[in-house]
Amino acid sequence: MSVVRMLKATLIGRRSESEEVLNVVMDAGLLHIAPFPLLEAHDESIAIHCRLEEASNLRRVRSALLSVSASSSTPVEISLKDLIDKVDAISARRLSLQERLISLDATIETLRPWGDFDVEAVDALQGTAAEPTFARLTGNDWKTHKVAQYPHGVSHRNEDEVWVVLFGPEAAKLPIAPTLLPRVRLRDVKRSRREARAGLLATERSLRELAGAVELIDGRLADLSDQLQVLEAIDEGLTDDTLFGVCGYLPAENQLDLQRDLASFGVVLRLEDPQRESSVPVKLRNKLTISGFEAIVRSFSGISYWEKDFTPVVGPLFMVFGALCLLDGGYGLLLLITGLWLKRRGNADFGNVFTITGIFSIFVGMLAGQYFGLIVGQDDFLPGHHPPTMLAADPMASFIFSLVVGMLGMTWSYATAIWQRGWRTNATGSLLFALGVVSTVAASTSPEQVASLFIRSQSPTGVEMVAQILTYLGYGLLGAGGMAWCVFPERVFGDAHVPNVAWTLYSGVTGFGQDTMSHMRLFGIALSGSIMAMVVNQISALFPTIVTILIAVVGHFFVYLLALLSLYIHTNRLIFLEFGSKCFDGGQHWYSPLRREGKV
Repeated sequence: MSVVRMLKATLIGRRSESEEVLNVVMDAGLLHIAPFPLLEAHDESIAIHCRLEEASNLRRVRSALLSVSASSSTPVEISLKDLIDKVDAISARRLSLQERLISLDATIETLRPWGDFDVEAVDALQGTAAEPTFARLTGNDWKTHKVAQYPHGVSHRNEDEVWVVLFGPEAAKLPIAPTLLPRVRLRDVKRSRREARAGLLATERSLRELAGAVELIDGRLADLSDQLQVLEAIDEGLTDDTLFGVCGYLPAENQLDLQRDLASFGVVLRLEDPQRESSVPVKLRNKLTISGFEAIVRSFSGISYWEKDFTPVVGPLFMVFGALCLLDGGYGLLLLITGLWLKRRGNADFGNVFTITGIFSIFVGMLAGQYFGLIVGQDDFLPGHHPPTMLAADPMASFIFSLVVGMLGMTWSYATAIWQRGWRTNATGSLLFALGVVSTVAASTSPEQVASLFIRSQSPTGVEMVAQILTYLGYGLLGAGGMAWCVFPERVFGDAHVPNVAWTLYSGVTGFGQDTMSHMRLFGIALSGSIMAMVVNQISALFPTIVTILIAVVGHFFVYLLALLSLYIHTNRLIFLEFGSKCFDGGQHWYSPLRREGKV
């Protein structure tokens, strides 16, 4: 059982050989999953496209430094990264100040003819009998509209135009276009321009102080020159449309076949292990007995390439939960037949799942003593015999057993989480707490059964001693679990340790109880199916034999379909929600390569 190791493959070839090369690639099972970064394949240690960006940054900084003269011939002691960061910051500020100066100059040119008027005074006159209107008139407008007869003040005049302020509502009715002025004082704008010019001079001084570091940039550009020449060659090839590339993943076991088949072509091939947390397609390899359960995993959470294959965990859980949902040997037989029918129809995965689960369900049904709703020893069915267990005969026994299954299942979930992620997680505390609960419950409910495992001839004293040992062991495990939660809490609130501990203590206790109680659905599904099956039997018994057989067959078939639906839904809910949320990460990126027609 394992997740098959994958390799990332990057290939560049001649376009003239593309068809033959792609056939080889498909035969090897290369999965094309992303746009191909062509430049990446020409340098084994450095991503060239990053060097392109670096070279562009260096040239931009060099141009900024050469735009000023150095204030000193002494070399500047500074790292290349700090130099780029500082020059970029200074250049950004210089550009911002230049843009601000252009804006301020435009504002000054707008306000200059009107002089330095008080904005607040103008605002105070709005809505009064002396409401001002600013206008820029031509000489003809001035004469045509007889503006001079209205209260006014001329701010500026030249041969062609008049800048005038008209007062009063009558003047506002003249057919002239008013001028909207910026709501600032001319003196304030001029002061802001002086400050901007001073800031611009400061940036120039800062650049002159760093101008002596141009040699540092020139040296780095010289180091990159060889790589840049390679880039130019690649760009030329792309311009001529002579190259093609593919990038993807293939199983590591196929790499020798791929290299051998590509040996006769002029290609560049690089194989490397995937980067951590990259989206790598997943291929599983399991034994035939459990390989069908990969279909269940595919249908729900999937598997991340970076976690362990949990198909062998899902298989037994599905079989146990499914058998307990049916709790009937007859329906287990129908499940077996359904699996064989699915396999015959070509659905081998789900066919294997239902076949194996059906066989196990028949076994569980035999232990429970129930077949198509008939319980051994009841309803004139095999009178005088008794089933090995009371799971079908006593609903309370089935209810208690579902809770026991829940406690053991959640304990197994925490153990699986440690197997997946290591013991330095909150799963360690959860496992110790769960074992403590199991030990404490066993001490109070079934010390005799536990004592029978260690003491040949039981006595009240021996049973009491076993109960005390289990109780003390349970308390110790509960305390150890709490301490483990304090040391390795769930990181819900980032690095805030105390809130994380408080949350883990609360959610650990309540979560275990909630998830355990959720397994009561096994009891409910089994009980409802049993009741419906008994109703079918009672109704069919009211009719003649032929009708009885017909009603029984049809009725039990529909009850089985409902039970099968509940089995699939609720079993997978328990596996992937209550159980799996503690120990499965999941993923949905499966290995499914392109194949030539006829290739498997």
